[in-house]
Amino acid sequence: MNLSTKYFNIIDKILPVGGIIRNLPYVMVFKTTNWCWYKCAHCCENSGPNQPHEYIPASVIKNYISQAIQDKNFTNEVVFTGGEIMSAYTFGDENYVRELLSFCGQNNIGTDIKTNAAWTNTKLATKIYDDLIDIIKQNRPYQFQISLSLDQFHPNSMQNCARFISKMACRPNVHAVIHISSFDTDRQMYAQLKSNLKHNGIRVDAAVIQQGNREIPVDIAQDKLILLPSTAELNRTGRAKNMPDAKPAKYPQFKILSSGHCVLMAFDSFGRVTLGENADKKINAKWRTTNGMTRPLWMVRRDLIKNAHAQEMYAKIFTNWKIK
Repeated sequence: MNLSTKYFNIIDKILPVGGIIRNLPYVMVFKTTNWCWYKCAHCCENSGPNQPHEYIPASVIKNYISQAIQDKNFTNEVVFTGGEIMSAYTFGDENYVRELLSFCGQNNIGTDIKTNAAWTNTKLATKIYDDLIDIIKQNRPYQFQISLSLDQFHPNSMQNCARFISKMACRPNVHAVIHISSFDTDRQMYAQLKSNLKHNGIRVDAAVIQQGNREIPVDIAQDKLILLPSTAELNRTGRAKNMPDAKPAKYPQFKILSSGHCVLMAFDSFGRVTLGENADKKINAKWRTTNGMTRPLWMVRRDLIKNAHAQEMYAKIFTNWKIK
């Protein structure tokens, strides 16, 4: 046993959060930009049209994924989000999204791309649809998930979701998961969305899919698109921090770190990496140095563990809070 291993074993006995982070599987999340067409009142990222037109370079993202593939704890799952990633077609690189998704497809990585679909009623729509559909058709069925927001806070979310799903459902051989997320207070909007789809000639049938030992109720659009609805509390783990009733949980960064979960390792366009999302007091590190150089993944993970140790120590000393 080398000195480094002995050191970590001792520290983990005192501050076990480090061992949890080291050993839990993790999903890589890339908040590619903080720019967005919308400035929603509930946005926990403060994204909007006033944010800079800056994007995590595709080469950087691919490099970090390549490093993670060599790590046994990486789940081979990636999430692309923002801000609004599709804004790259206007402000970044019109090949940006295609390059990232193609890379994930070639490496057999399960990929979730989150979009508010504000672009569906713009001149960008044709290019984006063509790219998404082409990539989905080139890879294994249901390797790609597209996540949409359906709630009272996103402008035109009903129209955007209906337009997107209708367009995808009308194309042949497009097998993808469409995740539709709402807040608990907006759960009735999903029924209205299905009604709108049927009115537009899109057949929607109830079904059940098997995920491990669980059976999950879903809907199938045109026998190929899996519609997967979900709801969340508005104030859970500090989500939607700008809303009046959004009360962040106490030390939510420790709540998500349990043996039954995956860690979300979220890279943002400002050069930070955060464990988990939407937490009030975050465990974070830097993926980019002050002179613009990228730091290796092992070093980022090491700093995340150090930061977690420091926060757990603070919690133990000042609040007598213990990880359960």
